[in-house]
Amino acid sequence: MALYRDQQVTGQKYLVRATNQGFVSHNNLSCPCADARSDVRAVALDMSAMNKVLEFNDDRETVTVQAGITFEALERTLLDYDMSLPGVVVAPQLGSMTVGAAIVTSAHGSSLVGPATIAPFLQSALMVDGTGDVRLLDTPGEVLEGSLGLLGVVTEVTMYVQRKKKMAVRQIQSEDFDLVADLRDIIDNSEALSLDVMWNPTAGMYQARVWHFTDVASRGEARNAQLQPPADWLLQLPERVHRDQLDLMDREGHMCEVIGEMSHFPAFSHVSAQDKDETVPQDTAIGWLNHMASASCAGGATAATAASRPPHGGPLAAAGSCLLSAAKWTPYELAINSQDFSAWLADARAILRHARGCPPFVLNFRFVGESDAPLALSSGRQVVAIELSTLSSHKANEQGLHFKFARLHEEIVQMTLCKYSGRPQWAFATNRLLLGPCPVRDLYGASFDQFLDQRVLYDPAGLFTPPLFNDIVERRVAPHSTGCAARLECFCTADEHCGPHHECVPGYEFPEYKVCAPATDKSKHEL
Repeated sequence: MALYRDQQVTGQKYLVRATNQGFVSHNNLSCPCADARSDVRAVALDMSAMNKVLEFNDDRETVTVQAGITFEALERTLLDYDMSLPGVVVAPQLGSMTVGAAIVTSAHGSSLVGPATIAPFLQSALMVDGTGDVRLLDTPGEVLEGSLGLLGVVTEVTMYVQRKKKMAVRQIQSEDFDLVADLRDIIDNSEALSLDVMWNPTAGMYQARVWHFTDVASRGEARNAQLQPPADWLLQLPERVHRDQLDLMDREGHMCEVIGEMSHFPAFSHVSAQDKDETVPQDTAIGWLNHMASASCAGGATAATAASRPPHGGPLAAAGSCLLSAAKWTPYELAINSQDFSAWLADARAILRHARGCPPFVLNFRFVGESDAPLALSSGRQVVAIELSTLSSHKANEQGLHFKFARLHEEIVQMTLCKYSGRPQWAFATNRLLLGPCPVRDLYGASFDQFLDQRVLYDPAGLFTPPLFNDIVERRVAPHSTGCAARLECFCTADEHCGPHHECVPGYEFPEYKVCAPATDKSKHEL
């Protein structure tokens, strides 16, 4: 309120962003930093201490929490009260996100029978708007999901809960000859509640995890372990990834080995050898929904862990660190209309046929139901969220080297973004995705304008609007400079954007999209 009044009286401009200690962002939407202009003062609100559970209401089956509590801590606390979130929000990467951040970025899991995000489970929320007024929102999901903190600071939410549930999760590994038909068969005939899929096109294989409720008396205490492979393997990973990145001709096959090993690590761990029922098939894990549906790096990678990394990105000192911190992990996730999935898969296969080796990424698919919120990832349509996150070397990154097979990845990303109107996931999108060749604003159609009208209502002075969002509104593209594509700051339009020993060339299957590729020696073609 004080900042709003000062801006009205003196004209001093402010930028206010809510954040928390240990927060990591891949774009500048959440950045509490000022505009390049010197007349804007930046204010960061540290929400870390607002992490309390305020009230359980058994009669209404609700819990009220402060917005700074992490998703993982909420699930753990609910289990202490023999409760869980309603539905099946299978969201491994939400574990370390705060509830407030998960809501306003439309962070999601995968669900076939209901919402895959937290927002639809909200009964009410308290938010401080851009004038300092405290608003009680009685339809918070429709207002807050995907709002990016541009409407105000969410301080607490009340959400519905249910009695704790046990899950039986079957893991299927199969060849990918007819992947779409296989997934459709699972969805139509297995009565699955949730499905998440990892596809390794180079190996011609996929893994599907199929989720069902099971009897609470079933024996099993499995926990999600997707982000936490064996510690000794993680310690070796940075150097193996670096060797692969330097092996341009892929003579050694380092990445093929890494991805092959990753695909065989169990997705779930067991608390003890005695907790698994011997009558349960080997490919099935049983445990409480609270433990199986989310995971994070909280048990391993911390700020201290990152600080202990040797110079030039050597192995992490902490043996317990997780996959997202052992090497350079760059997130890419785009959500396409579920009706386009089959056609998209065919196009992706065509591009990946040009790989002579194993690209440093696999593809993960999650399923998200339609939302009414204007900037929700699934606003107005059911979507398949496609994750193409890459592993690369910290050392190579510092040297300005492209990750191997960058040209294939860049072609798939631009094809997904432009041909299939793939919406970048707000929490994980990099700046160059949000300012890519096809404006994000247009991917939302009229609902984007609806949100802009809503924003004026809650934040008339624009206190919560970061410069990057203004760039999205104005349909600006990422600025181009020498080597910007190698630094993952832009998509190339000229050779200089790719840096040394690379050139900007048309894509293999979609020449309208320019990609960076190793420069060819044209002298051998001369007569």
